[in-house]
Amino acid sequence: MASPAPKSPEQNEKTKKYDRQLRLWGDHGQSALESAHVCLINACGMGTEILKSLVLPGIGAFTIVDGKCISEEDVGSNFFMDVESIGKSRAEIATQLLLELNPDVRGDYVDENPLQLFENNPHFFSGFSVVIATGITERLLVPLSKHLWSAGIPLVVACSYGLIGSVRLQVKEHTVVESHPDNITPDLRLDAPFPSLRQYMDSVNLQELDLKDHSHTPYLVPLYKCLVRWREENDGALPKTYKEKQALREIIRKEIRRDEHGNPVDEENFEEAIRAVNFAVLPTSVPKNVDEILNDDCCINLTSKSKPFWIIAKAVRDFVENEGAGSLPLRGSLPDMTAETARYITLQQLYYNKASRDAEVVYRRVQQLLHQLNQPDDTISEA
Repeated sequence: MASPAPKSPEQNEKTKKYDRQLRLWGDHGQSALESAHVCLINACGMGTEILKSLVLPGIGAFTIVDGKCISEEDVGSNFFMDVESIGKSRAEIATQLLLELNPDVRGDYVDENPLQLFENNPHFFSGFSVVIATGITERLLVPLSKHLWSAGIPLVVACSYGLIGSVRLQVKEHTVVESHPDNITPDLRLDAPFPSLRQYMDSVNLQELDLKDHSHTPYLVPLYKCLVRWREENDGALPKTYKEKQALREIIRKEIRRDEHGNPVDEENFEEAIRAVNFAVLPTSVPKNVDEILNDDCCINLTSKSKPFWIIAKAVRDFVENEGAGSLPLRGSLPDMTAETARYITLQQLYYNKASRDAEVVYRRVQQLLHQLNQPDDTISEA
């Protein structure tokens, strides 16, 4: 895999500007936001507030469709309108003021009644990533919703009546590749180590290490070795119950070095191994929610119109059934741990290299599927 190009000053400035939200949804999430084009129907108080919340984080572009002029009611309910704006185009003024919030965003407006625009040119609404409708009547809502459903474009309908409001979402399918869960269990594969990991673990002889090296060996090593010993004594099974896990913890605890008085010395890495028993000693399997995706009909039976999400899912499914031998591609990341830097990096590199090889296999399969489906090779990038 090629090394990433150095970031330009412009990218650094953008990173600083959007730092907090990047921590939430990452670079890919920001890229998706910046490539989106949103259509807002009616620049009422609610509509402009919704659009403001998209402009500030850096939506790519927006278009406001509104044929009304600003009234005294708008001035009282819309933060963006003032007395001097009364009588002017609501779409034009809202667009001008929203663009002042973020110079990175592109904005346009159509000063026309939304219903007339739809009746004259329904395909106008087919060119957006999402359509947000506020304050529209059923006469427009019903045919617009049917049109957008057929086009596969999400529709958000928002209404407010004083302190009461409602939001309705119409979307055929919404797939998420990077879910960014709050708590994620490390993918360590101690129950079924890949060859290079097993070779590394077997090469470390804890008994021959001096105290310094013994106390600065990554906790995965003593945890793995004690787990192997426990499994040898229990017909190859993994500890499942609290009692069994306590027995494994005792095996690890006995491996802590002792001073001349027989007292255990302070070895934080072994304490980490003891604490890690709950989350690190688990059977490697495909999570239920992922398994449901891999067995979905959209994944199994691809068509020329299949979306990238399902093509990637099919490639992952094929990996699980073949190279993965029942396991997903390795995630490749390691949690922080008390360890000598060189040893930690060595272990980290083993996981990274295996994850890279797995990702390469999946990517090659994706390219094969794209070719079979007569879709362009660049539909899905390696990144």
